[in-house]
Amino acid sequence: MTATDEALRAELLRRVEKDQAARKAPDFDAMRTVDAENLPWLRQVVAERGWPGSSLVGVDGAHAMWLMVQHAVADVPFMRRCLDLLTAAVASGEASVTDQAFLTDRVLLHEGGQQVYGTQMTRRGGKWVADNLRDPDTVDERRAAVGMGPLAERLASFTGSPALAARIKCSDCDAWTPYEPPDIDEEVTVTCSGCGREMTVFGSPPRLPGGPMPIKCPDCGRWTPFAPPAPGGSVTFTCQHCGFATPVTFKG
Repeated sequence: MTATDEALRAELLRRVEKDQAARKAPDFDAMRTVDAENLPWLRQVVAERGWPGSSLVGVDGAHAMWLMVQHAVADVPFMRRCLDLLTAAVASGEASVTDQAFLTDRVLLHEGGQQVYGTQMTRRGGKWVADNLRDPDTVDERRAAVGMGPLAERLASFTGSPALAARIKCSDCDAWTPYEPPDIDEEVTVTCSGCGREMTVFGSPPRLPGGPMPIKCPDCGRWTPFAPPAPGGSVTFTCQHCGFATPVTFKG
C-alpha cells in the first residue's frame, strides 16, 4: 500500500489555492502568472512520481493535481500525457472518473477535436453552449456514465455568468475590453474602452476530429488551421487569408 506523502499533498493544496484565487477574482494577469509557475512543477511531479493518486496525496490532493493540469494549456502534449496517466489511475481506483471526463474534453478541444461529455462551455449567440460537442443527442448518456447530470442542468447553472476569456487588448492604448465572442466563422466589432478604437474579432473555424488546431493571425485577426511544433520547436506560420508570415515557438 502506498504511503501518504503529506508534503506533496500540502504543496498541491497550496498551489491550487492560488490557482483558484486568481480565477475567482478574476485576475487575468494573475492567472497567467500562476499557470506559468505551476506548469514546470507539474511536469516535475509527473516525471518523478507519475500521477499522484488519492492513496498518495489524498482525494483533495489528487483533485488539486487534476485542476491545475486543466489549466496547463501552454503544453497540450503534457496534458495528453496526464490524461493517459489519469485514465490509468481511475481504472485502479486512485482518481475521479468525473475529473477524467473533464480533462478528456479539455484535451480533445485543445488538440482540435470534439469534446465527449460537454464539460467545456463557450458563449454563442448570446447564450452558453457546450463547445464543439460530439453527438449531442447522446451526451446525457455519456455524462451519466461518469456521474454527471444532464447537460441542460449544467448549462442552466451558467445563466448570467460572464465569459471570462472574452477580452481583447488594444494595440494603441493597451487597454483591455470585454466582448461577447462571435459565433464560428462570424465576426464582431469591439470598441476599445480606453481610446475608442474599433477592432474586429473573428470567430474561430469549426474544429474537426483529428484536424489541426486553429491559430489567429496577428496581422489580420483571422483564423487559420495550424499544426503546432513539438515542445521547444519553431515553425513559420503563414496566414491563408492575408499571407502574413511569422515564426511560432512552442515553449514546452
